[in-house]
Amino acid sequence: MGESESTIHYEPATNKKILLYSSPRFGISIFMGLIDMALLFLYYDVYNLDPELVGTGLMLGKFSIAIFQFFMGWLSDHTRTRLGRRKPYIIILTPILAASFILLLIPGIFLGSTPSEHNLFIWFCVFNCLAQGAYSVTTVYQSWTAEQFSVDQRPKVSQYQNLMNFVGTAIVVLFSMLILTNIEDEFVANPGKIPSVYLVSIIIFTSIMFLFNFLIVMKIPKETTPEYKTKMLDDLKTILKNKNMILVCLMQGICSFTWAMSQGILLSYTENVLKITDTQYIIVAVAMILTMIGALFLWRKIMAKVGKKKTLLSIFLMAIVTLPLSLLGYFEFSTTILFGLPYIILLAISLGGWYLFPYIMYADLAEDDQKETGQLKAGIYAGFPSILLNIFQAFSLKFTTWILSLDQLVQNAPNTQYFNVGLLLWGPIGAIILVISLIYAKIFIKLDFEWEKN
Repeated sequence: MGESESTIHYEPATNKKILLYSSPRFGISIFMGLIDMALLFLYYDVYNLDPELVGTGLMLGKFSIAIFQFFMGWLSDHTRTRLGRRKPYIIILTPILAASFILLLIPGIFLGSTPSEHNLFIWFCVFNCLAQGAYSVTTVYQSWTAEQFSVDQRPKVSQYQNLMNFVGTAIVVLFSMLILTNIEDEFVANPGKIPSVYLVSIIIFTSIMFLFNFLIVMKIPKETTPEYKTKMLDDLKTILKNKNMILVCLMQGICSFTWAMSQGILLSYTENVLKITDTQYIIVAVAMILTMIGALFLWRKIMAKVGKKKTLLSIFLMAIVTLPLSLLGYFEFSTTILFGLPYIILLAISLGGWYLFPYIMYADLAEDDQKETGQLKAGIYAGFPSILLNIFQAFSLKFTTWILSLDQLVQNAPNTQYFNVGLLLWGPIGAIILVISLIYAKIFIKLDFEWEKN
Protein backbone atom coordinates (compact mmCIF):
# COMPACT_ATOMS: atom_id res chain seq x y z
CA MET A 1 0.00 0.00 0.00
CA GLY A 2 1.63 3.26 -1.13
CA GLU A 3 2.11 6.36 0.96
CA SER A 4 -0.35 8.31 -1.22
CA GLU A 5 -3.02 5.74 -0.56
CA SER A 6 -2.56 5.24 3.16
CA THR A 7 -1.73 8.76 4.33
CA ILE A 8 -3.65 12.00 4.01
CA HIS A 9 -1.75 15.22 4.55
CA TYR A 10 -3.84 17.94 6.20
CA GLU A 11 -3.01 21.61 6.02
CA PRO A 12 -3.65 23.43 9.33
CA ALA A 13 -7.08 25.06 9.00
CA THR A 14 -7.54 28.70 9.95
CA ASN A 15 -10.46 29.90 12.08
CA LYS A 16 -11.79 31.56 8.93
CA LYS A 17 -11.94 28.23 7.10
CA ILE A 18 -13.56 26.46 10.06
CA LEU A 19 -16.19 29.20 10.38
CA LEU A 20 -16.85 29.19 6.63
CA TYR A 21 -17.13 25.39 6.53
CA SER A 22 -19.56 25.42 9.47
CA SER A 23 -21.83 28.13 8.05
CA PRO A 24 -24.21 25.86 6.03
CA ARG A 25 -25.45 24.37 9.31
CA PHE A 26 -27.07 27.75 10.04
CA GLY A 27 -29.28 27.79 6.95
CA ILE A 28 -30.05 24.07 7.00
CA SER A 29 -31.00 24.09 10.70
CA ILE A 30 -33.46 26.91 10.01
CA PHE A 31 -34.85 24.96 7.08
CA MET A 32 -35.35 21.67 8.82
CA GLY A 33 -36.41 23.26 12.10
CA LEU A 34 -39.16 25.13 10.28
CA ILE A 35 -40.26 21.96 8.49
CA ASP A 36 -40.45 20.06 11.78
CA MET A 37 -42.33 22.90 13.45
CA ALA A 38 -44.64 23.97 10.64
CA LEU A 39 -45.74 20.71 9.02
CA LEU A 40 -48.02 19.51 11.81
CA PHE A 41 -49.47 22.99 12.23
CA LEU A 42 -50.02 23.43 8.49
CA TYR A 43 -51.44 20.05 7.49
CA TYR A 44 -53.31 19.21 10.69
CA ASP A 45 -54.50 22.57 12.08
CA VAL A 46 -54.91 24.55 8.87
CA TYR A 47 -55.87 21.93 6.26
CA ASN A 48 -57.42 19.40 8.70
CA LEU A 49 -55.65 16.40 7.22
CA ASP A 50 -56.41 13.24 9.20
CA PRO A 51 -53.72 12.86 11.91
CA GLU A 52 -53.13 9.24 10.89
CA LEU A 53 -52.33 10.41 7.37
CA VAL A 54 -50.07 13.15 8.73
CA GLY A 55 -48.25 10.52 10.80
CA THR A 56 -47.88 8.28 7.73
CA GLY A 57 -46.43 11.14 5.71
CA LEU A 58 -43.96 11.99 8.45
CA MET A 59 -42.95 8.34 8.77
CA LEU A 60 -42.33 8.04 5.02
CA GLY A 61 -40.14 11.13 5.28
CA LYS A 62 -37.99 9.37 7.89
CA PHE A 63 -37.57 6.37 5.59
CA SER A 64 -36.58 8.75 2.80
CA ILE A 65 -33.86 10.27 4.98
CA ALA A 66 -32.47 6.86 5.93
CA ILE A 67 -32.29 5.63 2.32
CA PHE A 68 -30.94 8.78 0.69
CA GLN A 69 -28.35 9.63 3.34
CA PHE A 70 -26.78 6.23 2.94
CA PHE A 71 -27.02 6.19 -0.87
CA MET A 72 -25.76 9.77 -1.39
CA GLY A 73 -22.87 9.18 1.00
CA TRP A 74 -21.81 6.12 -0.99
CA LEU A 75 -22.39 7.79 -4.35
CA SER A 76 -20.34 10.87 -3.49
CA ASP A 77 -17.49 8.63 -2.31
CA HIS A 78 -17.36 7.14 -5.81
CA THR A 79 -17.76 10.33 -7.83
CA ARG A 80 -14.89 11.76 -9.84
CA THR A 81 -15.26 15.24 -11.38
CA ARG A 82 -13.10 18.31 -11.81
CA LEU A 83 -14.98 19.76 -8.80
CA GLY A 84 -14.15 16.73 -6.69
CA ARG A 85 -16.48 14.26 -4.94
CA ARG A 86 -18.68 16.43 -2.78
CA LYS A 87 -19.30 19.76 -4.52
CA PRO A 88 -21.43 18.44 -7.42
CA TYR A 89 -24.00 16.98 -5.03
CA ILE A 90 -24.19 20.14 -2.95
CA ILE A 91 -24.86 22.04 -6.18
CA ILE A 92 -27.55 19.54 -7.29
CA LEU A 93 -29.29 18.81 -4.00
CA THR A 94 -29.51 22.37 -2.62
CA PRO A 95 -32.04 23.61 -5.24
CA ILE A 96 -34.06 20.38 -4.88
CA LEU A 97 -34.19 20.86 -1.12
CA ALA A 98 -35.20 24.49 -1.52
CA ALA A 99 -37.92 23.83 -4.12
CA SER A 100 -39.47 20.89 -2.26
CA PHE A 101 -39.32 22.86 0.98
CA ILE A 102 -41.21 25.79 -0.53
CA LEU A 103 -43.84 23.59 -2.19
CA LEU A 104 -44.31 21.66 1.06
CA LEU A 105 -45.03 24.87 2.98
CA ILE A 106 -47.38 26.57 0.51
CA PRO A 107 -49.74 23.85 -0.79
CA GLY A 108 -52.71 26.25 -0.83
CA ILE A 109 -51.32 28.20 -3.79
CA PHE A 110 -51.42 25.09 -5.99
CA LEU A 111 -54.23 23.01 -4.46
CA GLY A 112 -56.63 25.80 -3.51
CA SER A 113 -58.16 26.62 -0.13
CA THR A 114 -60.15 23.36 0.15
CA PRO A 115 -58.10 20.56 -1.41
CA SER A 116 -59.40 17.01 -1.23
CA GLU A 117 -57.88 14.83 1.46
CA HIS A 118 -56.46 12.52 -1.20
CA ASN A 119 -54.72 15.32 -3.12
CA LEU A 120 -53.42 16.93 0.04
CA PHE A 121 -52.04 13.64 1.36
CA ILE A 122 -50.29 12.85 -1.95
CA TRP A 123 -48.84 16.38 -2.06
CA PHE A 124 -47.61 16.07 1.53
CA CYS A 125 -46.02 12.65 0.99
CA VAL A 126 -44.33 13.51 -2.31
CA PHE A 127 -42.74 16.77 -1.26
CA ASN A 128 -41.95 15.70 2.29
CA CYS A 129 -40.12 12.62 0.99
CA LEU A 130 -38.38 14.78 -1.64
CA ALA A 131 -37.37 17.39 0.93
CA GLN A 132 -36.17 14.79 3.42
CA GLY A 133 -34.32 12.92 0.67
CA ALA A 134 -32.63 16.12 -0.53
CA TYR A 135 -31.63 16.70 3.09
CA SER A 136 -28.98 14.07 2.32
CA VAL A 137 -26.95 17.09 1.13
CA THR A 138 -25.92 17.25 4.79
CA THR A 139 -24.35 13.78 4.51
CA VAL A 140 -22.34 14.84 1.48
CA TYR A 141 -21.35 18.05 3.25
CA GLN A 142 -20.50 16.28 6.52
CA SER A 143 -18.31 13.80 4.65
CA TRP A 144 -15.94 16.67 4.00
CA THR A 145 -15.01 16.90 7.69
CA ALA A 146 -12.76 13.83 7.52
CA GLU A 147 -11.22 15.08 4.27
CA GLN A 148 -10.69 18.74 5.15
CA PHE A 149 -9.69 18.70 8.83
CA SER A 150 -7.23 16.70 10.89
CA VAL A 151 -8.42 14.73 13.90
CA ASP A 152 -7.23 17.36 16.40
CA GLN A 153 -9.23 20.10 14.66
CA ARG A 154 -12.53 18.21 14.36
CA PRO A 155 -13.77 19.05 17.88
CA LYS A 156 -13.44 22.75 17.04
CA VAL A 157 -15.20 22.21 13.71
CA SER A 158 -18.03 20.40 15.51
CA GLN A 159 -18.22 23.22 18.05
CA TYR A 160 -18.69 25.83 15.32
CA GLN A 161 -21.18 23.65 13.44
CA ASN A 162 -23.29 23.23 16.55
CA LEU A 163 -23.02 26.94 17.25
CA MET A 164 -24.60 27.51 13.84
CA ASN A 165 -27.24 24.86 14.61
CA PHE A 166 -28.22 26.51 17.89
CA VAL A 167 -28.47 29.99 16.38
CA GLY A 168 -30.61 28.60 13.57
CA THR A 169 -32.82 26.78 16.08
CA ALA A 170 -33.24 29.98 18.09
CA ILE A 171 -34.42 31.79 14.96
CA VAL A 172 -36.95 29.04 14.24
CA VAL A 173 -38.30 29.25 17.81
CA LEU A 174 -38.62 33.02 17.52
CA PHE A 175 -40.31 32.65 14.14
CA SER A 176 -42.79 30.21 15.62
CA MET A 177 -43.54 32.39 18.65
CA LEU A 178 -43.67 35.77 16.90
CA ILE A 179 -45.01 34.93 13.43
CA LEU A 180 -46.47 31.44 13.11
CA THR A 181 -48.72 31.76 16.16
CA ASN A 182 -49.86 35.26 15.14
CA ILE A 183 -50.94 34.24 11.64
CA GLU A 184 -52.72 31.06 12.73
CA ASP A 185 -56.22 32.62 12.64
CA GLU A 186 -55.53 34.24 9.28
CA PHE A 187 -54.26 30.97 7.85
CA VAL A 188 -57.17 28.91 9.18
CA ALA A 189 -59.73 31.43 7.92
CA ASN A 190 -58.36 31.36 4.36
CA PRO A 191 -55.97 28.41 3.73
CA GLY A 192 -55.68 29.31 0.06
CA LYS A 193 -54.18 32.71 0.83
CA ILE A 194 -50.58 32.75 2.04
CA PRO A 195 -49.89 35.54 4.59
CA SER A 196 -47.24 37.86 3.21
CA VAL A 197 -45.05 37.73 6.34
CA TYR A 198 -45.04 33.92 6.12
CA LEU A 199 -44.11 33.93 2.43
CA VAL A 200 -41.37 36.53 2.90
CA SER A 201 -39.91 34.52 5.78
CA ILE A 202 -39.73 31.38 3.60
CA ILE A 203 -37.97 33.35 0.85
CA ILE A 204 -35.45 34.75 3.35
CA PHE A 205 -34.76 31.34 4.86
CA THR A 206 -34.32 29.83 1.39
CA SER A 207 -31.89 32.59 0.41
CA ILE A 208 -29.82 32.02 3.56
CA MET A 209 -29.48 28.33 2.81
CA PHE A 210 -28.52 28.98 -0.83
CA LEU A 211 -25.97 31.59 0.21
CA PHE A 212 -24.02 29.46 2.66
CA ASN A 213 -24.25 26.20 0.70
CA PHE A 214 -22.89 27.78 -2.46
CA LEU A 215 -20.35 29.86 -0.54
CA ILE A 216 -18.53 26.72 0.60
CA VAL A 217 -18.71 25.32 -2.94
CA MET A 218 -16.87 28.42 -4.15
CA LYS A 219 -14.48 28.92 -1.23
CA ILE A 220 -13.67 25.48 0.25
CA PRO A 221 -11.03 23.65 -1.83
CA LYS A 222 -11.96 20.26 -3.22
CA GLU A 223 -10.70 17.27 -1.29
CA THR A 224 -7.35 15.74 -2.23
CA THR A 225 -8.15 12.17 -1.19
CA PRO A 226 -7.67 9.55 -3.93
CA GLU A 227 -10.67 8.31 -5.91
CA TYR A 228 -11.54 4.62 -5.75
CA LYS A 229 -14.08 2.18 -7.17
CA THR A 230 -15.86 -0.43 -5.07
CA LYS A 231 -19.33 -1.88 -5.15
CA MET A 232 -21.98 -0.66 -2.72
CA LEU A 233 -22.48 -4.16 -1.31
CA ASP A 234 -18.74 -4.50 -0.67
CA ASP A 235 -18.64 -1.15 1.12
CA LEU A 236 -21.65 -2.13 3.19
CA LYS A 237 -19.91 -5.36 4.17
CA THR A 238 -16.86 -3.33 5.19
CA ILE A 239 -18.99 -1.17 7.46
CA LEU A 240 -20.75 -4.15 8.98
CA LYS A 241 -17.42 -5.83 9.68
CA ASN A 242 -16.21 -2.72 11.51
CA LYS A 243 -17.25 -3.81 14.99
CA ASN A 244 -16.40 -0.49 16.64
CA MET A 245 -18.45 1.43 14.06
CA ILE A 246 -21.55 -0.69 14.69
CA LEU A 247 -21.08 -0.47 18.45
CA VAL A 248 -20.82 3.34 18.27
CA CYS A 249 -24.00 3.52 16.16
CA LEU A 250 -25.85 1.35 18.68
CA MET A 251 -24.58 3.49 21.56
CA GLN A 252 -25.87 6.62 19.86
CA GLY A 253 -29.18 4.89 19.20
CA ILE A 254 -29.59 3.84 22.83
CA CYS A 255 -28.84 7.24 24.34
CA SER A 256 -30.97 8.95 21.67
CA PHE A 257 -34.01 7.76 23.63
CA THR A 258 -33.00 10.12 26.43
CA TRP A 259 -31.88 13.04 24.29
CA ALA A 260 -35.00 12.89 22.07
CA MET A 261 -37.26 12.58 25.12
CA SER A 262 -35.56 15.52 26.80
CA GLN A 263 -36.04 17.73 23.75
CA GLY A 264 -39.63 16.57 23.20
CA ILE A 265 -40.84 16.85 26.79
CA LEU A 266 -38.87 19.80 28.16
CA LEU A 267 -41.23 22.43 26.75
CA SER A 268 -44.31 20.71 28.16
CA TYR A 269 -42.53 20.16 31.49
CA THR A 270 -41.62 23.84 31.70
CA GLU A 271 -45.15 25.02 31.00
CA ASN A 272 -47.30 22.41 32.76
CA VAL A 273 -45.17 21.44 35.75
CA LEU A 274 -42.94 24.42 36.47
CA LYS A 275 -45.68 26.87 35.37
CA ILE A 276 -43.15 29.01 33.53
CA THR A 277 -44.84 30.97 30.73
CA ASP A 278 -44.73 34.28 28.86
CA THR A 279 -41.71 36.47 29.67
CA GLN A 280 -40.18 33.95 32.06
CA TYR A 281 -40.38 31.30 29.37
CA ILE A 282 -38.43 33.52 26.95
CA ILE A 283 -35.78 34.05 29.66
CA VAL A 284 -35.49 30.30 30.20
CA ALA A 285 -35.35 29.57 26.45
CA VAL A 286 -32.61 32.17 25.87
CA ALA A 287 -30.66 30.88 28.88
CA MET A 288 -30.88 27.33 27.53
CA ILE A 289 -29.56 28.29 24.08
CA LEU A 290 -26.73 30.39 25.53
CA THR A 291 -25.80 27.62 27.97
CA MET A 292 -25.63 25.04 25.19
CA ILE A 293 -23.37 27.35 23.20
CA GLY A 294 -21.14 27.85 26.23
CA ALA A 295 -21.14 24.09 26.86
CA LEU A 296 -19.64 23.53 23.40
CA PHE A 297 -16.56 25.53 24.42
CA LEU A 298 -16.40 23.89 27.86
CA TRP A 299 -16.59 20.27 26.68
CA ARG A 300 -14.20 20.87 23.78
CA LYS A 301 -11.57 22.12 26.24
CA ILE A 302 -12.18 19.09 28.46
CA MET A 303 -11.96 16.79 25.43
CA ALA A 304 -8.54 18.22 24.51
CA LYS A 305 -7.26 17.38 28.00
CA VAL A 306 -8.77 13.99 28.82
CA GLY A 307 -9.80 12.55 25.45
CA LYS A 308 -13.11 11.91 23.74
CA LYS A 309 -14.27 8.80 25.60
CA LYS A 310 -13.72 10.20 29.10
CA THR A 311 -15.47 13.40 28.05
CA LEU A 312 -18.46 11.45 26.73
CA LEU A 313 -18.71 9.43 29.94
CA SER A 314 -18.58 12.66 31.96
CA ILE A 315 -21.44 14.10 29.90
CA PHE A 316 -23.51 10.98 30.52
CA LEU A 317 -22.72 11.12 34.24
CA MET A 318 -23.73 14.76 34.57
CA ALA A 319 -27.04 14.09 32.80
CA ILE A 320 -27.65 11.01 34.97
CA VAL A 321 -27.35 13.18 38.09
CA THR A 322 -29.43 16.05 36.65
CA LEU A 323 -32.36 14.30 34.96
CA PRO A 324 -34.02 12.72 38.06
CA LEU A 325 -34.47 16.22 39.51
CA SER A 326 -37.58 16.38 37.32
CA LEU A 327 -39.30 14.54 40.23
CA LEU A 328 -38.95 17.71 42.31
CA GLY A 329 -41.60 19.21 40.04
CA TYR A 330 -44.12 17.49 42.30
CA PHE A 331 -43.39 19.94 45.12
CA GLU A 332 -44.62 23.49 45.53
CA PHE A 333 -41.20 25.16 45.48
CA SER A 334 -40.62 23.97 41.90
CA THR A 335 -43.21 26.31 40.40
CA THR A 336 -40.80 29.24 40.26
CA ILE A 337 -38.11 30.27 37.83
CA LEU A 338 -35.61 29.92 40.71
CA PHE A 339 -35.94 26.13 40.42
CA GLY A 340 -36.70 25.84 36.71
CA LEU A 341 -33.82 27.95 35.42
CA PRO A 342 -30.98 26.07 37.22
CA TYR A 343 -32.49 22.71 36.30
CA ILE A 344 -32.76 23.56 32.61
CA ILE A 345 -29.26 25.11 32.58
CA LEU A 346 -27.73 21.95 34.09
CA LEU A 347 -29.53 19.82 31.51
CA ALA A 348 -28.44 22.16 28.70
CA ILE A 349 -24.78 21.69 29.69
CA SER A 350 -25.13 17.94 29.09
CA LEU A 351 -27.10 18.38 25.87
CA GLY A 352 -24.57 20.84 24.48
CA GLY A 353 -21.76 18.39 25.22
CA TRP A 354 -23.52 15.49 23.52
CA TYR A 355 -24.10 17.48 20.33
CA LEU A 356 -20.33 17.77 19.87
CA PHE A 357 -19.89 14.04 19.35
CA PRO A 358 -21.79 12.78 16.27
CA TYR A 359 -19.92 15.06 13.85
CA ILE A 360 -16.59 13.99 15.36
CA MET A 361 -17.17 10.27 15.88
CA TYR A 362 -17.96 9.21 12.33
CA ALA A 363 -15.21 11.33 10.76
CA ASP A 364 -12.71 9.70 13.13
CA LEU A 365 -14.09 6.23 12.42
CA ALA A 366 -13.77 6.84 8.68
CA GLU A 367 -10.13 7.84 9.13
CA ASP A 368 -9.52 4.84 11.38
CA ASP A 369 -10.82 2.58 8.60
CA GLN A 370 -8.62 4.43 6.12
CA LYS A 371 -5.56 3.61 8.22
CA GLU A 372 -6.31 -0.07 7.62
CA THR A 373 -7.70 -0.11 4.07
CA GLY A 374 -5.99 2.91 2.49
CA GLN A 375 -9.37 4.29 1.35
CA LEU A 376 -11.16 7.18 3.08
CA LYS A 377 -14.84 6.29 2.67
CA ALA A 378 -16.07 9.39 4.48
CA GLY A 379 -19.40 9.48 2.64
CA ILE A 380 -20.58 6.01 3.58
CA TYR A 381 -19.32 6.46 7.15
CA ALA A 382 -21.37 9.66 7.39
CA GLY A 383 -24.43 8.14 5.70
CA PHE A 384 -24.64 4.61 7.09
CA PRO A 385 -25.56 5.64 10.69
CA SER A 386 -28.75 7.24 9.38
CA ILE A 387 -30.21 3.78 8.72
CA LEU A 388 -29.90 2.62 12.32
CA LEU A 389 -30.45 6.02 13.90
CA ASN A 390 -33.71 6.71 12.06
CA ILE A 391 -35.02 3.35 13.29
CA PHE A 392 -34.02 4.29 16.84
CA GLN A 393 -35.49 7.76 16.36
CA ALA A 394 -38.84 6.34 15.29
CA PHE A 395 -38.93 4.14 18.40
CA SER A 396 -37.74 6.98 20.63
CA LEU A 397 -40.55 9.23 19.39
CA LYS A 398 -43.03 6.45 20.08
CA PHE A 399 -41.49 5.97 23.53
CA THR A 400 -41.80 9.69 24.26
CA THR A 401 -45.47 9.74 23.29
CA TRP A 402 -46.03 6.70 25.53
CA ILE A 403 -44.50 8.57 28.48
CA LEU A 404 -46.83 11.49 27.78
CA SER A 405 -49.88 9.22 27.52
CA LEU A 406 -49.64 7.66 31.00
CA ASP A 407 -53.08 7.80 32.62
CA GLN A 408 -52.12 8.87 36.14
CA LEU A 409 -52.63 12.58 36.82
CA VAL A 410 -50.87 14.54 39.59
CA GLN A 411 -50.57 18.13 40.73
CA ASN A 412 -48.04 20.18 42.63
CA ALA A 413 -49.59 22.17 45.50
CA PRO A 414 -51.00 24.77 45.65
CA ASN A 415 -51.91 24.50 41.94
CA THR A 416 -55.29 23.13 40.94
CA GLN A 417 -54.20 22.15 37.44
CA TYR A 418 -53.39 18.48 36.95
CA PHE A 419 -50.66 17.17 34.69
CA ASN A 420 -49.58 13.78 33.42
CA VAL A 421 -47.30 11.80 35.75
CA GLY A 422 -45.05 11.16 32.76
CA LEU A 423 -43.95 14.79 33.06
CA LEU A 424 -42.30 13.84 36.35
CA LEU A 425 -41.05 10.38 35.42
CA TRP A 426 -39.28 11.23 32.15
CA GLY A 427 -36.20 12.44 34.04
CA PRO A 428 -35.41 9.30 36.04
CA ILE A 429 -36.38 7.10 33.07
CA GLY A 430 -33.98 9.05 30.87
CA ALA A 431 -31.28 8.73 33.54
CA ILE A 432 -31.68 4.93 33.63
CA ILE A 433 -31.24 4.80 29.85
CA LEU A 434 -28.06 6.88 30.15
CA VAL A 435 -26.73 4.58 32.88
CA ILE A 436 -27.07 1.74 30.35
CA SER A 437 -25.42 3.95 27.70
CA LEU A 438 -22.55 4.85 30.04
CA ILE A 439 -21.80 1.23 30.97
CA TYR A 440 -22.11 0.16 27.33
CA ALA A 441 -19.81 2.96 26.12
CA LYS A 442 -17.22 2.31 28.84
CA ILE A 443 -16.99 -1.39 28.03
CA PHE A 444 -17.52 -1.65 24.29
CA ILE A 445 -16.66 1.46 22.26
CA LYS A 446 -13.39 3.09 21.27
CA LEU A 447 -13.24 6.81 20.50
CA ASP A 448 -9.54 7.58 21.02
CA PHE A 449 -7.07 5.98 18.61
CA GLU A 450 -3.33 5.35 18.74
CA TRP A 451 -2.74 7.06 15.41
CA GLU A 452 -4.05 10.37 16.87
CA LYS A 453 -0.86 10.63 18.93
CA ASN A 454 1.40 10.64 15.86
